[in-house]
Amino acid sequence: MKNVYVVCATGIATAAMVRLKVEKFLQADGVEANVTQYRVTELSPARVRADAIVATTQMPPEYHEVAPVINGMSLLTGVGEQESLQALLDVLKNDKED
Repeated sequence: MKNVYVVCATGIATAAMVRLKVEKFLQADGVEANVTQYRVTELSPARVRADAIVATTQMPPEYHEVAPVINGMSLLTGVGEQESLQALLDVLKNDKED
């Protein structure tokens, strides 16, 4: 089972919209994943246990060291959405650890 964090500045509406879109996409592709939403202020790099982070806000550099960070703004605007979803899928399918 993969773990995906959806992160935004407030962790409310924006993250919820992106979380639902990510869940639907991964289910359609047969990828089992726990998709959890967070505010960026709730996280600590030492506690991140995600296979990927989909962020609609700027993530501090230390998060890029613990998990791949995918730009989630496209999942709100629709511009580049398929590319972002494909990048997420590539990360999850290339990660051999479950």
